[in-house]
Amino acid sequence: MQGVDGSTSGWVARWRWPIAVAVLFLVAVAAFGDPIQESDAVAGPGAGAAAGDAAAGATDSPATTGVATSSSGTPASTVSATSMAPVTTSSGPVETQPDRRPITLGFAGDTSFTNGLDARDPFAEVTDLLSAPDLMVVNLETAVADPDVGQVFVAKDFLFKSPPSSLDLVVDAGIDAVVLANNHTLDFGPDALAQTLREVDAAGLHRVGAGLTTEEAYQPLLVDVGDWRVGLVGLSRVPCDWSASGENTRPWVAWACPSLIDRADEMVTAAVDAADVVVVMVHGGTEGVLCPSEHMVELEQRWAELGADVVVDGHPHVLQGITSWDDTMVVHSTGNFAFPSARGITANSAVFLFDVAEDGIDLRVEPVRVDGGVGRRPSVEQRQAILDQINGVSSGWQLDETGRAIRSDKTGAC
Repeated sequence: MQGVDGSTSGWVARWRWPIAVAVLFLVAVAAFGDPIQESDAVAGPGAGAAAGDAAAGATDSPATTGVATSSSGTPASTVSATSMAPVTTSSGPVETQPDRRPITLGFAGDTSFTNGLDARDPFAEVTDLLSAPDLMVVNLETAVADPDVGQVFVAKDFLFKSPPSSLDLVVDAGIDAVVLANNHTLDFGPDALAQTLREVDAAGLHRVGAGLTTEEAYQPLLVDVGDWRVGLVGLSRVPCDWSASGENTRPWVAWACPSLIDRADEMVTAAVDAADVVVVMVHGGTEGVLCPSEHMVELEQRWAELGADVVVDGHPHVLQGITSWDDTMVVHSTGNFAFPSARGITANSAVFLFDVAEDGIDLRVEPVRVDGGVGRRPSVEQRQAILDQINGVSSGWQLDETGRAIRSDKTGAC
């Protein structure tokens, strides 16, 4: 400002340069951001996990498999997978990328192509449902080997071996990954398992839960789905009668038996440390029962505390309920899917769809009937009966008429 005589006032003269410096500083901050303040980005599902690429780089040379392809060479999905050895330390929380596109992860139950099921094309009428998720996973409850490969490993009533050609049906249906941690993977011993692994790899499918060594069996599967790194863990809680000594005499499967639980925990922790969202699939419980076994509930809570975002159980051959432990969504049993003996209530099935976004995970259930192991869209009455079956034994959640899970104060029959 000027004085009455037109000269510059003393006040302006004294403060001209400090004001100019302050203005320049504010302009610099506006242009480049505050150099002192750190980012306050909040991680989405899987918060507390390590950044995927950094965590994977901290392991021993992760092996990468290619994009899953069909027998014609056409990509089955736009996912890529990385296997990593179990680790027990975290490198810090994931810093989420802004505006990541939501993804959908799909899960279905026990699948085996015995008794000529492969000749009846069990997925033909539900391929649109199976190919819709960004990542579709089933429990492959069978050895996949030629008739003359392997021998009976443990004598039992039911032994499953499916022809290698059956995997073409899996790929052509849009299924991307299979879980091998179950009580039938070793039906015909390690030789048949070795062919199973080769056939699954040759088909372009991702796999988790079994391997030629203990280290391979307990490797979580890391799958890049869009902008998300998904961690898949496959574990079996049945049978465990052989494991009481604590010695792993069946090292080809990832077991969650009581005496081997620490190794199972390491597998879960490895996935949590490396992925944005983690799904644990565990095989166990009591067959033909609608309520989950107490030890299965304990495992669900255990892995929820370790940071799993979703726990999906199988083995009872019937659909069980849904629930949650804090922020971890749980499916107690996915029931049968392509399973030849499915009849009556054991033919009530579903595809469980988890929509993953920055603000959380939502569950949708799409009912399916699988009479004789062949998947079909249910009638209106059958669809409602399947939803009612799940709702009747669910706790804290209910499925609405569209199959979407909503919070509820109902505790269910279990």
